[in-house]
Amino acid sequence: MASAPAHIEELLNSDDRYEVSSLEVLESFLDEQMKNGTYFLDANLAILKLYLLYPKETKEEVLKNILLKALMAFPAPDFSLCMYQIPEKYHASVKDVIDLAQQLEMAKFKTFWKLAAETKLLKDMKDWEAAVHTFIAGVVSATYRSIKSDELLEILSMSAPDLEKLMKANGWTRSKEDKSVVIVNTETFKPKKQEVKEPANMTLEQYTTMFVASSFQA
Repeated sequence: MASAPAHIEELLNSDDRYEVSSLEVLESFLDEQMKNGTYFLDANLAILKLYLLYPKETKEEVLKNILLKALMAFPAPDFSLCMYQIPEKYHASVKDVIDLAQQLEMAKFKTFWKLAAETKLLKDMKDWEAAVHTFIAGVVSATYRSIKSDELLEILSMSAPDLEKLMKANGWTRSKEDKSVVIVNTETFKPKKQEVKEPANMTLEQYTTMFVASSFQA
């Protein structure tokens, strides 16, 4: 991960980190992150800490922007880390961002894209689609061996040419037998001797929960 600008690093490593006068600098830096597609969790957590120390300075739009940036770091636990720093009285104000997070966590990707289209703050946020595509691609690879390209286009909400680019980036290929099928996981499993158990049919939502949980432990 890239380092924050020198003046931000200096601020975060000094006692000024806890001074209300630092909010203007940190909030301005958050605006830069929204515009240029960068992300610095520590700087954003410092804003939330200052809001806890100086509650009257809290800005709801800044809370939303911090959560949106954290959301794009899925499956990392950044979103939860930020939510822990936001008092419950503001949860209703950031509900639209919480709803987005819930859709991703539950693998309800079609609903996510619908809600995202209605989220105005995302329009000013650079590269957020690419971040979500990366997360969804990880879930798909962990869940499926192959999947219909039409379904991929829906859950990724992208054009056919963009899907081809994403397939190349992830090493996915089309089935030789059926070009409408995309092979997303070519890992082979060697049989192991194990106790016979009842088969467990897991849903995409359950796989996503497991995928996200495993990332917290990494």
